[in-house]
Amino acid sequence: WDMAGVLKNCQVILNGEKIPIKGFDDYCKKYLKDNVDFISMDVNDRWKIGVAASYDGFQQVSFVNSVATTRGGTHVDYVANQITKYVCSKLDKTKNDTGIKPKLAKESLFVFVNCLIENPSFDSQTKETLTLKQSEFGSKCEIPETFMKKIMKTDIPNLIKEIARNKQNLTMKKMGGRKTARIHGIEKLVDANEAGKAKSNKCTLILTEGDSAKTMAVTGLSVIGRDFYGVFPLRGKLLNTRDVSG
Repeated sequence: WDMAGVLKNCQVILNGEKIPIKGFDDYCKKYLKDNVDFISMDVNDRWKIGVAASYDGFQQVSFVNSVATTRGGTHVDYVANQITKYVCSKLDKTKNDTGIKPKLAKESLFVFVNCLIENPSFDSQTKETLTLKQSEFGSKCEIPETFMKKIMKTDIPNLIKEIARNKQNLTMKKMGGRKTARIHGIEKLVDANEAGKAKSNKCTLILTEGDSAKTMAVTGLSVIGRDFYGVFPLRGKLLNTRDVSG
C-alpha cells in the first residue's frame, strides 16, 4: 500500500491482486474519515504535500525517498511550520482570536509529505525520523499562498480556535480563586485543619525562629488543638523594626 501510494505511474500487485490505490492523494485519504476535508498539491517535482484537520492532536504520514518516516522529522516540521505560521497570522487579524501560537495550532493538523531529499540522515537504522537540516535538503518546499487560502476554507481554523478556547477555559478554571483546604509544596509547614475552609478567618499561623522553636510550638498545639493554629519555621531572625524608619 505504501509503494502504491508514493510511487508515480506504478501498479503494485500483491498475490495476483492490484492494490486499490491510484496515487498519493488516494493513499492519504485512507487515513481520514469520509467527512474530513483533504487538500493536496505538488509543490514541485520533489515535494508532494497534503493537509487535513486532525481531531486527535498533531498527526503525520510522511516519506523520504519512498522510505516511510513513521515518526516524522525535519521535513514534516518544515511543512507544518509554514502552515501554522500562516494560519496564526490570519487568525490574529480576526477579532478575539489574538495570541494563538503556532505550537498550539499544530495540534489541529494532519500533515502528509512525500519528498525527495539529497543524502538524507536519520536518527536510527530503521529511518523512522529524518534529522537532516532543512538547509541541506537539496530543494525547497515553499507553499504558495493559493494553497494556504484553501486551508483557511477548511475546518482547520475553527478547530484551532476551539482548541485555544478550551485551553484558555482550562487555565481560567485553574485560576478560579477557589480556596483549598490544604497548601501543598511548602516544606515544613504544619497547616491548621480549618485553613482554607469556611472558618479560615479564625485561623492563626504561628511563625517561629527556626526548627527548634517550631517543635516547641507544635508541642503546644497538643494543648490548644490543631484546628485553628498552624506553624511555619523561618530561617534566620526576624527584623526588629522598633528603630527602623519608614
